[in-house]
Amino acid sequence: MIYRYEALDNKGETVSDFIDAPSETTARSRIRSQGLYPVKLKKEEVSSEDVESSDSKGLSVLLDRFSREISIRFSGKQVGLFSRQLATLLKAGLPLPIAITDIIDQIENKHFRAVIADLKEKLEEGSSFSNALQRHKNIFSDMYINMVRVGENLGSLDHVMERLAEIEEKTNLLKSKVQSALYYPMFMLVFAGMVVIFLLVSVIPSIAEMFEDQERALPLPTKIVMGLSDFLSTFWFLIPIVIFLLYFLYQKYSATPEGRKKVDEIKLKIPIFKRLYKKLIVFRFTQNLGVLMNNRVDIMKSFEIVQKIVGNVVIEEKISDAAVKIREGSSVSKALSQSDFLPKMVIGMMSAGEASDNLDTMMLNIGNVYETEIDLTVTSLTSLIEPLIIIIMGLSIGLIVISVMLPIMEMNLLVQ
Repeated sequence: MIYRYEALDNKGETVSDFIDAPSETTARSRIRSQGLYPVKLKKEEVSSEDVESSDSKGLSVLLDRFSREISIRFSGKQVGLFSRQLATLLKAGLPLPIAITDIIDQIENKHFRAVIADLKEKLEEGSSFSNALQRHKNIFSDMYINMVRVGENLGSLDHVMERLAEIEEKTNLLKSKVQSALYYPMFMLVFAGMVVIFLLVSVIPSIAEMFEDQERALPLPTKIVMGLSDFLSTFWFLIPIVIFLLYFLYQKYSATPEGRKKVDEIKLKIPIFKRLYKKLIVFRFTQNLGVLMNNRVDIMKSFEIVQKIVGNVVIEEKISDAAVKIREGSSVSKALSQSDFLPKMVIGMMSAGEASDNLDTMMLNIGNVYETEIDLTVTSLTSLIEPLIIIIMGLSIGLIVISVMLPIMEMNLLVQ
């Protein structure tokens, strides 16, 4: 059982955490063995619906919910590490409940630790590992759960966990590469925006006063820049409000079926980024389909799982149409060639894989090829974006400088 407790340490400070124990008495004993004095102890039912189902109120509870949600969203690396540790212990011959018990104490993220402790509790109650994972679908993907279920049925859970660890580690590495490559351009873009706003809010107003004292007609570019400066200086507080409102409207619109489809269509057409985005989709599809088929998951079930993994409604519909054709007797490569989201080279390799009865291995090979392609695309994309941002920054500042210089140059000409 999972208990949430509040206790006092030797300095009298309050400590809040989770603990796994078969009874409340044992839980209190374990807390005291850590040098803590338990103040509150409450049994905690940990599931993927905890955040929505809780009726508790108060600022501290809201903060705890927010902390848990953030922790869950960034649990990808935790899942990979957990899978690697579990695979190692299972290969060493440890029973599954004991292996999970050994792992719990090594998990630093308290929310993820509570989730793994809940898995252990369900195993002790007689549940299968895959059914226990099913309770936490916001952390463990459908592919993860189905591969575990196959491993349980075939008696090869240790090999499946090792494979899942490799997949999670590879996914996290690829995600880190993409994110780190885009951090610098994003920083440059934000910095450029801050410089422009600083000039408009702090520098231009003082120059505008000088022009107003001259009581002369100003050029149109100068009037535009001064008007923008005056607006930002007066209504600066509207900027975060507008940003928040636009984000809120975007989230609300993209949450609707029509909105999500439209957003996903736009993602496939964004200049510069669409090439990387399409390669990411091909990588997710081929890699995950290959892994599922390689682990003896039924082809129709594999398509159903992969359809949810690609992360684009437009592509999901095309995969669904291909699945219907396969169910009617079409080959995988022929069905996907009509869906028109995979390059001809990929379709050709899949056709060769089917001909040699080695489609799962061919899909994995295609995934590996596209992983390298994504690395190269990210590098080239970064090299392209950086000078573009510098050019945009230079043009913005240059226009402001020119708008200030135009009246000064006109005054010099009049003096001469």
